[in-house]
Amino acid sequence: MATTQTTDKPRGAEVIKQALAHVPLNPGVYLMKDARGRVIYVGKAKHLKNRLTSYTRPPAGPTWYANKVATMVKQVAAVDFVITASEKEALLLENTLIKKHRPRYNADLRDDKSYPYFRLNLEHDFPRLSLVRRPKLSDGAQYYGPFGSAGAARQTMYLLQRIFPLRRCSDHTIRNRARPCLDYETGRCPAPCAEKISKQDYAGLVKQMQAFFAGQGEELAKRLHEEMDQAAQAERFEEAALLRDRWQALSRTLERQRVSAPQEEDLDAVALHHSEEGVRLAQVRVRGGQVVGSRVHDLSRAAQEPGETMSQALLALYEVAVPPPLVLVSQMPADPSLVAEVLGEKAGRKVELRLPQRGEKRKLMDMAQLNAAQPRHEGPGPAAALARLGDRLGLERPPETMECLDISHLGGSLTVAGLSAMQGGAADKNAYRRYKVMGGEGGGDDYAAMAHVLARRLGGDDPPPDLLIVDGGKGQLAMAVQALAAAAPEHPPALASIAKGRAPGEPDRIYLPLRKNPVNLKAGDPALLLVMRLRDEAHRFAISYHRLLRKKALTRSILEEVPGIGPKKRSRLLKSFGSLAAVKKAGPEELQDRGGLDQTTAQRLASFLAALDTAHGPK
Repeated sequence: MATTQTTDKPRGAEVIKQALAHVPLNPGVYLMKDARGRVIYVGKAKHLKNRLTSYTRPPAGPTWYANKVATMVKQVAAVDFVITASEKEALLLENTLIKKHRPRYNADLRDDKSYPYFRLNLEHDFPRLSLVRRPKLSDGAQYYGPFGSAGAARQTMYLLQRIFPLRRCSDHTIRNRARPCLDYETGRCPAPCAEKISKQDYAGLVKQMQAFFAGQGEELAKRLHEEMDQAAQAERFEEAALLRDRWQALSRTLERQRVSAPQEEDLDAVALHHSEEGVRLAQVRVRGGQVVGSRVHDLSRAAQEPGETMSQALLALYEVAVPPPLVLVSQMPADPSLVAEVLGEKAGRKVELRLPQRGEKRKLMDMAQLNAAQPRHEGPGPAAALARLGDRLGLERPPETMECLDISHLGGSLTVAGLSAMQGGAADKNAYRRYKVMGGEGGGDDYAAMAHVLARRLGGDDPPPDLLIVDGGKGQLAMAVQALAAAAPEHPPALASIAKGRAPGEPDRIYLPLRKNPVNLKAGDPALLLVMRLRDEAHRFAISYHRLLRKKALTRSILEEVPGIGPKKRSRLLKSFGSLAAVKKAGPEELQDRGGLDQTTAQRLASFLAALDTAHGPK
């Protein structure tokens, strides 16, 4: 990746102009970064130099996205670019980099919550249908959804269990069960664990469920009715009764979801709506001629033309779900042939993008545009909560990145710290960190440990967040202020602390430097709830580290957790003392004499192992 930066640290269009001297005319991807080194926009171009040059010209007119582009360009402090062999490679790389960096000004289809999907694990002999929040693209399973409501998903799950009685138990349970459970007695599972059904018959149930999700519900209902009649004529009345119950449940489900749609096609309608408030995107899904669901995404942060927004949105929409053969769009993407080709490779067949002009498909697009024009009233999303938090804390702008540090110890010993992180109001697991605090570094003293860990965090290579929160009251916040002054990073973060309410039922309190009283936030305030969620994650992360260390304490691997003890020293210690228990009993001087450790490492090891003997639980 080529990077272009300047020594006098210019901003905006001037940075882009200086970068043009090194940018070729090849196809590729460009990344714009702000002064903190964060990627704020990723774009692709057939000719990189021509595309970047367009950002240095004044906008042709005062459109909504032109104003967003101007705002974005003012923040640019560096430009990176990656040359690709073709425009298609650039499109795929752009999609990959957007998923990796989640730039502020790209079309982002993430919501303030994760939507549920149905997951069908096809790798098991007896596949299981389950409800998940985060699909995994490489696990070999099929996913159906998403559902806009978890309650609706659970209700659908209940109905599907009556129509297609697949097992609900885990893989571990089915391996260790020999007798049928209550689901078998109530007709919701054919009990493959007790060999009450063959693999072939179970596979038939799975194929029927796949046909239902593929929009073939009407055809499936007819087949069930025919099988019911055949079983009744053959006097297999018990089997006929089961088929009757499944047919009736499926028929009632189909009646609930019948909505007029063009013929019996599988298609999606994707519409963009522009207003003074920003941009929203709606997706209406039609399977087998039935409207089976819709979703709306807020894209108000996107700083790009509608065609580019549609391109990125289509690739993101079908990241997990398989695109249907026909996708209706309110306007064509910037490069429709490339997008259609990529979606076709994803689906394993041709995918057509079409602008509907008249007829039933036009009516379906009108429905999608109506959904996109209607704001969602599901409470404030992460952007609104961040904006309110920045306003209440007196920040210049909403904190795009936040971190929270929690100190935890076992009865005053084995002090560790957990650092949780958020980007754009969502958990950023890649930025989570954990720290060990040895005896001489503040172990057992919350304030000293806080100062030590903050010095390590602020003195590291990772750029500081926009907002750094410590778990505790004014004392912990004072230590954070001192640590920040000592580290003196180039871009110091804003500081705050969060403490529990003084009495049950009282809201948690957020303190700021140089302010005596806490910030006035009510219990249900979205800004407070966001900080509490970040704090709870830091606490959970620290406690899980404790459990890991306690588990490792039972084996030789605990020595790996002590800085300065590598494989050779670990082997020498165990060989000299004979066992881990003997190493624990040894004092610092004995560790130096028999173990061959230097004084500092011996003292650190003795303090660390002594902390493992406490019987108290995590604090």
